[in-house]
Formats: sequence, C-alpha cells, structure tokens
Amino acid sequence: MAHRTTERSPEAAQVDTRSGRGRRGRTRESGHPARPYWLAIGLAVVLVAALAALLAFPAGRGGSGAIAVLQTDDFHSLAFSPDDPSVVFFGHHNGVLRSDDGGRTWRPLVEQRNFDAMGLAVSRANPRQVYLAGHDLFQVSADGGVSWQPVAHNLPGTDIHGFATSPDDPNRHYAFVVGHGLFASADSGRTWQKLPGQLPRDVMALAAAGGSPETLYAGSMRSGVLRSGDGGQSWAPAMNGLDSSMVYALAVDPTARQTVYAGVDGGLYKSTDGGARWTRLPFPGENAAALAVSPSLPNVVLAIHVKKGEGGLIFRSEDSGATWGGR
Repeated sequence: MAHRTTERSPEAAQVDTRSGRGRRGRTRESGHPARPYWLAIGLAVVLVAALAALLAFPAGRGGSGAIAVLQTDDFHSLAFSPDDPSVVFFGHHNGVLRSDDGGRTWRPLVEQRNFDAMGLAVSRANPRQVYLAGHDLFQVSADGGVSWQPVAHNLPGTDIHGFATSPDDPNRHYAFVVGHGLFASADSGRTWQKLPGQLPRDVMALAAAGGSPETLYAGSMRSGVLRSGDGGQSWAPAMNGLDSSMVYALAVDPTARQTVYAGVDGGLYKSTDGGARWTRLPFPGENAAALAVSPSLPNVVLAIHVKKGEGGLIFRSEDSGATWGGR
C-alpha cells in the first residue's frame, strides 16, 4: 500500500486502590502522618507491576486481537523465512524490521530514510539471502538482512512496485518497473527480459505460484487482481467474488499453489482455485496492506491492517485464515 495511515490500541494497566480509600495519607488508628518510605515502596511496586504488564503484553494485544502494532510511515511488505516460521521480515518506507517470534515483537535491521522496501523475498535455497525492491532500490542481503548491497542489473529503472520469486526456482524473479512494465530474471536478478503482457501502471503487488509456464498474479490499485497462466505473456482479470478493485498485497500458499490470498481495501480474501473465485475471510481489519504465508507452516498467515490514528495492526492466523488473533 503506497502511503498508508493507521490506528494504535495501547493497553492500560488498572490498579485496584479501593483498599486505601479513606486514609488520605494518615493511619486510621493513630491519625499520625503515614511514613513517607511506605508511600515510596507502594509507588515502586505499582511502577514495577505496570512495567511488567507492558513487557508481557506488546501493544495491540488488547481487545483488537492484534499480536503487535507497528508505528511506521507506511506498511509495504511481509516475508517469512522459508525454514523458520518464527522469523519474519517487514518492509516500510524507511527500512526493514525483523521478528524472531512470529510477528509479536520487532527489531530494526535498517533505519534509513527512503530505504523503501516495497517488496521482500527470501530465498528458499538460502534462508539468509533476502531480496529487497522498492522506490529506486534493488538490493540483496546475504546475512539475513543485517547488511545490504545493490544488485548489479540491466533493468531500465528501479522504481519497482511489484517483486516476486518463483517457488520452483529461487533464481527466478519477477519485477514490475513503473513506466516500463514487467520483467523476468533467471539468474538471481542480474539480467532481465521484458515480458510482453500488458499490466496497468498502478500495479502494487506480484505473486508467483510456480509451474511451467509459471502462474503469476498481479494486484492493481484500480483494476483488482489479474492472473497470467503463461508466465506473464498475457493477463486476464480474476475478480469473481472480490468486492474491491484496490489491491494492496498478494500471497500464494507454496504447498497448495491454487490457494491465493489478496489484501484489498475492504478486507482479506482467499481463493482455493487459482483466482477463479474469491471468498472474504473473517479478518478483523477493513483492509490488509501487507500479508505473508509461511512456507514451512502454510496454515500460518500474517496480515497487517492499517488503522487510522493507531498504526499497522498485525494479525496472525494459524488455520489458513479461518480465525485471527493474538496467540
């Protein structure tokens, strides 16, 4: 989602003070002022309890059911490690975050203005190899996102609004370059070939489902989901059941290639027949700006709902989207 705003749901710890009513700083029996150090000890106990509550319950795990809340300028991309469902990467306009507990807590890998990670892809052959594509940015990390280097390439530009890696071949990538169209690479992004199929200029998401030729999905901000069954040579709308034509994110179940998820301005949808029909999932948010399916545990899905004034609320499903919450 290009520039998304959101809402936060902080938690509040309540302290029961009824046992102290009527004292007003004095003991009932003696009427003498209460000793200051007792007040200090009581205040310290309350502060420690409040701090423990904040550490035990990350922001967003309250009534909303979100497992975490991200406070970034926008909310672009999510990607699981292919061999560890606890490791997740998140891309935004000014960097990359990493979670090592399935999306519950996050730490920055990159904090840099305009390090715009619109697309992230982790190699299934080497889980420490992570690709990043975005506004005037195409880089790769060989150490799990700690350091990044530009990829030498022959693309006509690097304003890349859609990026995907084939589940069948970790060296095969697809990139939608604004103003130039869709390109494919078979050598880890070094050389690219332009594909003839025409896509709208406002494509924001790409997903590859494998096969020979490869099945591809594209998400447009005005034209909805489009599908190609011939590796990007031609495209057709895949909108049956979708109630919104503004698509922010796409993800394919790598173990069931006909299962596709679409995050739209209107919720989260799922297709189990390759995009022929879509069903709205009981996702708690009114939009889904970014989403990912775990390759090693495909029943685990993460999705981000952007809520105005709060941030990016991360929801987790452990049953392929049937239920969502903060477990």
